Amino acid sequence: MPESRVSFRYFLPAPALRATITTYYVLEVGGDEPIEELLFPEWANIRLLLDADWTQTFSDRRVASHTAPSALMSGVISRMATVRGGPGRMVGAGFLPAGWAVFTAMPASDYLDQIGPLSTFVGAGAAELLGQVLACDDDAATVATLDAWFLAHMAGREAAQALLVAAHEALMDPDVRSVAEWARRLGRSPRQLERLALTYFGMGPKALLRRQRFLRSFAAIREHPPGLWGRMIDPGYADQSQFVRDFRYFMGMPSRAYFARDFSFMRAAGKARAALLGDPLHGLHAATPGTADPRPRRRPE
Repeated sequence: MPESRVSFRYFLPAPALRATITTYYVLEVGGDEPIEELLFPEWANIRLLLDADWTQTFSDRRVASHTAPSALMSGVISRMATVRGGPGRMVGAGFLPAGWAVFTAMPASDYLDQIGPLSTFVGAGAAELLGQVLACDDDAATVATLDAWFLAHMAGREAAQALLVAAHEALMDPDVRSVAEWARRLGRSPRQLERLALTYFGMGPKALLRRQRFLRSFAAIREHPPGLWGRMIDPGYADQSQFVRDFRYFMGMPSRAYFARDFSFMRAAGKARAALLGDPLHGLHAATPGTADPRPRRRPE
């Protein structure tokens, strides 16, 4: 699949939203044929299908099909999923765990590896958002519309709790390798950490630590041949064989099979995301976003 068929554009939300939302993104798929690619483990997303139908196949082989136009909410993804769709456009917004706490009172674990109507969470606001984005004629208008909708929807709600930010920061720390150490960092018991993780992070602490260890390693080795991996994988792995087993678990295939694929779709996404944020994967987004504001400008009339 020629990389030129796929255009990924990422934008930071308004400063007031950056403790809760990672980025907005616009995906355009050209040509006449749909694309198929792998979706890495990640945090929750809102996805607005504007004029292209998409399917998502989860690691347990469940298939969710959605027809455009539609507004969807995807929960936390624990393992690789396969997406297929286009040609056409999709607009999305990625959440941080603290964002889930502000956006909804529903436990994140109830929506692990699930995707469904955004209206389940916001009622008629889902159709309102979809209609407003459909009416936008450029990226600047789209970003402004998303900012206005999220700011209005989250107005008056409690800001992201310091405990959630601290929990996310500890999860991102490679030196935190056990549930006991993670709980100690927060001054909480393992049972309290378990409740917090399931409610806002979507998974138990042990599963989250394993997922983050894999994502850190995958981001380090994805552009390098296997012979160099031993020096790049996370020190939390006992050896390269353990990483290879995790690769099969999270990606649903051996590493050799994955790297034999044409993955220009996600390479384009990773490059665009890294250019803005410095990291290629949603699951590695820092708990405290930066303050740079590379926002799109409207085209001259």
